[in-house]
Amino acid sequence: MHRLTTLPEIPRRRHMLKKDLAGFFAFFLGVFGVHRFYLGQWWRGAAQFVGFWAIVALLAEEGPEMPLPFLMVGMVLAPLITAIVFWATPYERWAAKYDPQALVAPGYTYPKSSRRPTIQSTRKRPPNLRSLKAEGVKYYRSGDYDLAVEAFEEALEQAPSDPVAHFNIACCHALMNHVDPAIRALELAVTYDLPKPERIETHPALTDLRETEAYRTFRNNNYRRLNLLDLNLESGHDTSTDEIPNHQEDFVAHHDLLEQINRLRELREAGILTQLEYQNQRQKLR
Repeated sequence: MHRLTTLPEIPRRRHMLKKDLAGFFAFFLGVFGVHRFYLGQWWRGAAQFVGFWAIVALLAEEGPEMPLPFLMVGMVLAPLITAIVFWATPYERWAAKYDPQALVAPGYTYPKSSRRPTIQSTRKRPPNLRSLKAEGVKYYRSGDYDLAVEAFEEALEQAPSDPVAHFNIACCHALMNHVDPAIRALELAVTYDLPKPERIETHPALTDLRETEAYRTFRNNNYRRLNLLDLNLESGHDTSTDEIPNHQEDFVAHHDLLEQINRLRELREAGILTQLEYQNQRQKLR
């Protein structure tokens, strides 16, 4: 004979209790214990029902003698207070006490009046600036200069004026013999006030770059790839005497002159330029 296998019994789906309906029963029919019967608390509902009618019988037989009136007032006020508590309590807390199975019942949804649980987003947050720079330093130390440049460039997307990130990119490009990108990154680092700019002349990663003619020209131009002042002067000689002067361009050229003079002073104070080099550069700007 084949042994019959029995399927597990599927539990019958029960109706969930409604908090508002329980409060309604407590407010209007609470003296009879109806709300307790609704919640399945049969013994408390029966005690409420019997107690109420017992006090009514005693009052009818003996009259309003103490403490029967106080007991009657208590029997009436207790369900009213219970109804208010039911309505004021969030559904999850109320159900956890009176109907805990409802919280795990199939198809359960949170009522509109209750607060839904906060669901954390599964989207990964982009790494912050410090972690990106640390990642770039890690790749730099391991010799993966391409990956280091990518990490530092991602850091610049969050802080485009970070001079240290530009300087680190320059070191990476210099180690890969990318002269033009390295000089461009150094120019940006200097423009954004690189801390301790004397590192440009002493950092080991820039040793080969400092031997190039492009770097010497860059250094002689006050750590700029182009001498903007000379370009402005040359373009000024080409203009016609009948042309109306552009005061905005004059202001830009004057502002650039002041900026270069201030930058020369900072480089001299940092020890990158000697006093003689400083004087020669000042003469070129005049």
